[in-house]
Amino acid sequence: MASFRCVRFSASKMALLAIIGVFCGASQIFAQSGAAAALDSIFNVRTAPDAKSMGIFQGSFLDAIRPESPGMQIAFLVDTTESMSDQLAGIREKIPQVVADLKRATNGKVEVAVVAFADSGQGQKPLVGLNDGFLADDAKFGKLVDNLQPQSGRPYFPEAVDLAVFKTIQELPWSEDEKMTRWLMVITDAPPYDSSFDEPKTQSKRWYETDALVNLANQRGISIHALLCESRAEEKAAFDASVDKTRNFLGQLTSRTGGLMLDLSFSQIKEKVASAAKRPRADFAYVGEITDQDIEKVREAAREKFGELKSLRVAVLPHVPWDAMTFYYEDPGVQFATQLRYSLGRLPGIKTISSRDIEAEFLRLKSGPVEKSQWPQALCLRLRADILIAGDLRVIRDSYDVQSMIYTPKADKPVAAIAASGTQDVLMASYLKAVAESHAGTDAMTLLAKAVNSEQASDLRQFWPGVLGQLDAKDKASLISAMDMVEKSLDILVEPALRIQDLETAFSLLDPLAADPKATAFTFALLASAHYNMAKTQEEIGQTEIAKANMQKAIGYLTKAFDDRRELNDRLLQAEIEADYSLLVRKDFPAAVRRYQAITQFSEASLLKMALRAHWMLAGIECGDWGAASSDDFKPSPALARQNLIEILAFWPESEEARVIHKYMRWNDNSGQTGTPYFPKEGDLLLTAN
Repeated sequence: MASFRCVRFSASKMALLAIIGVFCGASQIFAQSGAAAALDSIFNVRTAPDAKSMGIFQGSFLDAIRPESPGMQIAFLVDTTESMSDQLAGIREKIPQVVADLKRATNGKVEVAVVAFADSGQGQKPLVGLNDGFLADDAKFGKLVDNLQPQSGRPYFPEAVDLAVFKTIQELPWSEDEKMTRWLMVITDAPPYDSSFDEPKTQSKRWYETDALVNLANQRGISIHALLCESRAEEKAAFDASVDKTRNFLGQLTSRTGGLMLDLSFSQIKEKVASAAKRPRADFAYVGEITDQDIEKVREAAREKFGELKSLRVAVLPHVPWDAMTFYYEDPGVQFATQLRYSLGRLPGIKTISSRDIEAEFLRLKSGPVEKSQWPQALCLRLRADILIAGDLRVIRDSYDVQSMIYTPKADKPVAAIAASGTQDVLMASYLKAVAESHAGTDAMTLLAKAVNSEQASDLRQFWPGVLGQLDAKDKASLISAMDMVEKSLDILVEPALRIQDLETAFSLLDPLAADPKATAFTFALLASAHYNMAKTQEEIGQTEIAKANMQKAIGYLTKAFDDRRELNDRLLQAEIEADYSLLVRKDFPAAVRRYQAITQFSEASLLKMALRAHWMLAGIECGDWGAASSDDFKPSPALARQNLIEILAFWPESEEARVIHKYMRWNDNSGQTGTPYFPKEGDLLLTAN
């Protein structure tokens, strides 16, 4: 390591121990902006920041846990010198929380050591907590956490972190089991001394070179992880002068032992961690592990009863010429695509691809080298669509004339052509009839024709005239455009700010419709969904109180939809409104379960999109979510919650809900099973006492 001048503290600065919020101003905010914020979120399956969004930090601490490990030993090695005094209170608070997170994430035995170190003046004395070894008892290691109190760091800013790492590796009773996970978590703001520095009077020197520490850790099978913290305001100059050396030292220790470093001196990383830590922590329910065998067993049972259950992935493009393709929600061709996508998504066995995914892939395709004649087939392949529907829409006064071409990934030409016409409220009925009458001989078209001949399709032919028939042209366009915005907001992989923007657009379109005395139950149901999605998104970014306010608005609009539900010519939508009303308004959990179960009942024409959501809501209720755990007349069943999660993974493996299950239960593709048997209860966070 290159030589540098050690920075000496002044006596006046050493006397200042007040907590100053150097990142965000107030001390309370600061406590959640450094090490505390990191510890609050990075080990929690629900709040851990996305590694891909972390800039320089390119990994996940949760992903570092080996699922095959029988247990974990983790030693927290904490710098307790005065420059860390702003961080220590938060660290003391969060370490027990980290251990609880790790126990859920590993589903195994977690033993913890907590070791405090200071400068070389402490070098020849036992490190605080070292002799206590690893403890599995929460109460006992809680006492070790209390030992993390500020100590003198005088006279220089560099610390004896190298000595502390060596002693922690050498003297703690690490397990000899090769399968055991062994972690050393170093939390500090300062580097070790340079190799050339040696002051016998204060014992300030470099004790061990980085190579020696790395070799020792690797011999013991210990992965070193690190949090590089920022110092308190009084030591800012010293911190800035040495942060590159600290970063280099910790980076070498972590990268060469299979560990990760979270560098909180980088603003983008610090902001991402702080944002994640704002989210309220959900309780978890034990539902048990899920394996590939469990999923296949459910599929096999369905096949034995109903035969091979086949589904189609369908992409509906705006009905605009390819050269003028637009995704702007006010364009009539975009509105028709929204209406058709909603209709097909309500049919059995049809899984529609989101408009946001279609737009993203089209724009990539347009900017690439693929010839225009090959765009439909290329889009099918990129979207993994079994069917792609594109075409053109012409509006003549109040009448719509639509021409669609249907493509498949295996054909370079359209496999079918669909033509329909009529006013906007009856157009969909004539369009679905034209699809059913198509005689294209492909398997995909056969399945599509079967879906549009189903009982659910007959409901939809009456649905649109009932919903749109009472509206003028402008209001019809607003309602369908709002549907597109609400659909876009469901994509959890999109940044929250973009989802919020889409939902605000939906509100601007729907609020005037809701104020009309002739407002329909569908308008209220759509507003309820929009406010619910807004509440979920706001909760995700830590805006808890605003989220609860939007949740209450969602419940208010749900009540209006329930009151007028019988005007809807759609039995499934009525059933969903009744189920949501039983759950969120009446808090009648047995009734809610019965109604959701009715939506999930299998038949030959099953795999409905509404059944997916019903399984999701049932999983939450049976976990004890939405207040069900405190109900006097309902007893949640973790076994039933697990079964509903398995159903989602079995029949909707590419859904947003399946993605969430994979994330929260840490699905491992290699082992074909979940890494943790716990599932969070998020609904409780959105509800307020009524």
